[in-house]
Amino acid sequence: MEEIAWKGKPLVGLELPVKETDFAVVDVETTGLGAADRIIEVACVRLHGFEETARFSSLVTPGIAIAPAASAVSGITDEMVARASIFPEISPQLEQLLQDAVLVAHNAPFDLRFLSRERKRWQLQPWKGLVLDTLRLARNTVTLPHYNLEALREALHLTHAPSHRALSDVLATVSLLKVLVDRMDPKPENLGNLLKAQEPIPITWSDAMRAGVPEEIVLPLQRAAMYTEIAELDYESHSGVHTHWVHPLQIEHNGPLQYLSARIIDGGEIRSFRIDRIVRVCTQGDSGNE
Repeated sequence: MEEIAWKGKPLVGLELPVKETDFAVVDVETTGLGAADRIIEVACVRLHGFEETARFSSLVTPGIAIAPAASAVSGITDEMVARASIFPEISPQLEQLLQDAVLVAHNAPFDLRFLSRERKRWQLQPWKGLVLDTLRLARNTVTLPHYNLEALREALHLTHAPSHRALSDVLATVSLLKVLVDRMDPKPENLGNLLKAQEPIPITWSDAMRAGVPEEIVLPLQRAAMYTEIAELDYESHSGVHTHWVHPLQIEHNGPLQYLSARIIDGGEIRSFRIDRIVRVCTQGDSGNE
């Protein structure tokens, strides 16, 4: 096959027709959302094109207690995982389904973050393959007020309902992937087209303000990006307002929503923050926000 580039790196296979591509759709459930939390369930469905060829699902013993809030969401209890396998014991089956496939997940950075931590914890090889995020793809394909799996199931009449259990959420994501690809206009001719369709589009700081983002959010972020300063963000998520310390990179739009792309100070990973959920910004050069 002809060698072509993706994000500056030569890769083979991006001209492969989508219906001839192998996908591995993944979901994890966890003890909580923090850096010290662990995986308690993982599922993966392997697809060739959009037809299932194999599946795997397992509870995982995390070695720590499951947070009550996480248990309330998933229904998974400490008793359920007490006799489950540890991650290295289920890893070979998972890796077999992931091999030479495009990893697909809904809000992929979340699942990859936890899988990467487990791999590092157990001295396993990190994931280095291609990733397709159905959350990003959905934002660029359909206009909706919300993009969680349940909202997408209702809006797009998906054949499987998510339930915050790994396998049911994987099956909902498989259904979502099929619907999104069918709705895309133009249809992706190959894997490269499909991967590009998920990408957010950078916008200028001025464009962000013209779109209605408050100056008190945009200006300190712009200054921190220009002078490589640390920005302190108060960010509202489903679990409340949390503080993050980041190096801002740029503002992007992914579908109807705007995001700050930023590098996390602790760990160095790049994360996206919805602009409308940033409550406050404080930077090194902005003593007025102290």
